[in-house]
Amino acid sequence: MLKIGEFSVLTSISIHMLRNYDKIGLLTPKYIDESTGYRYYESSQLPIANQIVALKMMGFGLKEIVELQLQEMQIDSLKELLKNKIEDKEQEVKVIRKQLAQMENALKDLASKREHALSIVTKCIPDRKVASFRMKIKEFPEEGVLWKILGDECEKMNIQFSDSKYSIAIQHEINFDENYIDVEVQRVVENIYEDTDKVKFYSIPSCEVASLVYQGGYSRLKDINLYLAKWITQNGLEICGPAFNIYYISPGNEVGEEKFITEVCFPVKKR
Repeated sequence: MLKIGEFSVLTSISIHMLRNYDKIGLLTPKYIDESTGYRYYESSQLPIANQIVALKMMGFGLKEIVELQLQEMQIDSLKELLKNKIEDKEQEVKVIRKQLAQMENALKDLASKREHALSIVTKCIPDRKVASFRMKIKEFPEEGVLWKILGDECEKMNIQFSDSKYSIAIQHEINFDENYIDVEVQRVVENIYEDTDKVKFYSIPSCEVASLVYQGGYSRLKDINLYLAKWITQNGLEICGPAFNIYYISPGNEVGEEKFITEVCFPVKKR
């Protein structure tokens, strides 16, 4: 039999770890001297110890290895387990490659002194019920007219708005030939009400978006939209719906435009 120190040298597993393996039932000594507490292992346990070391090097956690019950495992079961682990690792590699690409793009943006580097995230916008008004306008500053109409109509109906702070504007179409912008403005409400001639009520499912929050005036929206669209392409995504803006601090708050807080969102999906 091998003393724990000898077994440790032969397996390159520290004495501390061998004691831990015994504690969790992964690799128990064949014999413990009750009078001295010394632990002894048999040479026949060396292959199991080496398998544990090999599996740890492959990325298996101790809990996973304990569950494998190595001494009873058949070759076919081990092969299936390794195939599954390979698939998991391949997914991890994809995630790491994506993260590396994002880091490289952010580094380029920082080198170019672009202020929005590291400002874009992907996230889920939750499902919601909205009061909506949609109209074609000739230029973006006219969007304020839509907000006034929506606000006036909702006030007439005594509409109860949600605690959600979402005030959303969607640009459905920008038609340069006919010189109009198709815009829809939305406020989140508690319930679905009966439609009026102007205001429509409906539910919107949750969606994944690429998002950038910025502080400042709306004259910067064009450049921010272009920057966000480029980021989406660079990160293996594609736009799958009309872009929209969420206004947190806007002209309605009666502050200067340098204090406006706007979130620009593009619905996205994986390419």
